[in-house]
Amino acid sequence: MIKNIKTKETIKDIKTLDKKKMLDSFNKKQSINTKNNVQDKKENKESNYAINKIKGTSEKTLVSARIKIKKYRNQKRKNEKLIKEYSTKKGNIKLKNIKLSTAKNKINSRTSGNLSNTINQTLSNQTISQSRMLNKYRKSLNKFNGTTTMKYSGNKIIDFIKKLISFVKKPIAIMNHLISYGTGMIILIVIVLFIGVFSALSDDSSVNTSVEGLNSEVIAYTPVIEKYALESGIGDYVSLIQAVMMQESGGKGNDPMQSSECGFNEKYPRVHNGITDADYSIKVGIQHLASCLNDAKVASSGDTEHISLALQGYNYGNGYISWANEHFGGYTRANAKVFSDEMKAKLKTNVYGDPDYVAHVLRYYHIGNNNIVEVAKSQVGTTSGSKYWTWYGFNKKVNWCAIFVSWCANESGMLDDSSVPKFSLCTDGENWYKKNNRWKDKSYVPMTGNIIFFDWQRDGHTDHVGIVEKVENGKVFTIEGNSKDEVKEKNYNLNSKSIYGYGV
Repeated sequence: MIKNIKTKETIKDIKTLDKKKMLDSFNKKQSINTKNNVQDKKENKESNYAINKIKGTSEKTLVSARIKIKKYRNQKRKNEKLIKEYSTKKGNIKLKNIKLSTAKNKINSRTSGNLSNTINQTLSNQTISQSRMLNKYRKSLNKFNGTTTMKYSGNKIIDFIKKLISFVKKPIAIMNHLISYGTGMIILIVIVLFIGVFSALSDDSSVNTSVEGLNSEVIAYTPVIEKYALESGIGDYVSLIQAVMMQESGGKGNDPMQSSECGFNEKYPRVHNGITDADYSIKVGIQHLASCLNDAKVASSGDTEHISLALQGYNYGNGYISWANEHFGGYTRANAKVFSDEMKAKLKTNVYGDPDYVAHVLRYYHIGNNNIVEVAKSQVGTTSGSKYWTWYGFNKKVNWCAIFVSWCANESGMLDDSSVPKFSLCTDGENWYKKNNRWKDKSYVPMTGNIIFFDWQRDGHTDHVGIVEKVENGKVFTIEGNSKDEVKEKNYNLNSKSIYGYGV
């Protein structure tokens, strides 16, 4: 670029210019520049080189040259600065990308590893927990010293244990392929696996859904049953004892309670039908049932949940009660089957008790022994009504006040064509009582056990129904189902305009 400065005009101007003046002026400026930084010294060398090249040129040409040199230097500095900034940014970006990539790999590695470990550990823990539970079963059975009235045997529990362990182990391998679907999916599958293993062991305890009558043989033993029931402290459970006798023998034979092999038998051989005295059989059987009711913590004659546990204990022996409470929190049909299979395998026999014993006994059980009020009182506080409308045959919720009355009549043994009808609509109940000349209007003073009908709208049509508990001080006290979706005790003035009439 400096060489291009030399033109014909430049040569001509150099001849006419005061060389000394030009050099003095330039040296003065150069001395100022030398006081700058190291970079300035470098620039001075370049200036000197340029000066030597243009000695003899005119002042005008020299100034023009200096301007061009200055622009060149400034552009060079800018270029160097841009190059430096570009290099720095590029390096930072590259470094940042490297860090991000490393961090991402670490995160993915840790996440994948931890998730896999968590799932495998969870399933492993489930398997260990289930194995421990099965070991507890065996320990409980080893300690089992209860009594029973049946023979025992079988090996099906071995197959059950193998299937249980196999069912748990197989999904462990599959789980590793499902990690990519996310934690939520994994947790859901673990829960489903757990539920699947134990769902068969956690069904609801039996509820009496049909009632069969007692035969004349069992009824004939009622005085003896009442006597020993009072002695054993279970005087309120006469109906339950009758139901047990119906299932055991129908009141026939010398051992009507089938209690020969019971631990309370201290007089006769503890073998099947060892007792030859019916009175003694009833005494021993009631003592055994009383101990089962106590171990099962039965609260009342209407506590069917714990009564079910006690009844299965009567059949299997008291050891079943503690086993069921420890491992399942109570009785279920399924765990009764598991216990039977465990004992058959342990004792190497083909039969052990009756896994359906509870349902077989409850078909004969009338809670109130023809006392519908006693049954109704045992249900106070029950909510939702599913217990009653499912019994009636509905598969979804309906208004259940009339169904509750029918259920109580069924449980007390009064549900028939001469006492209380089975009805789900209040109007059907009203029509039945009127048709059978058993209807009384609101001026009637009701008695305990009567059915009371209400007309909330006061339009001449019944809307609600309940059971009369008692009449006292000008008030009628009732027990009603579906009172704000609950079984409640209530009372009304006898002259209440809401009372429609009575079924008697």
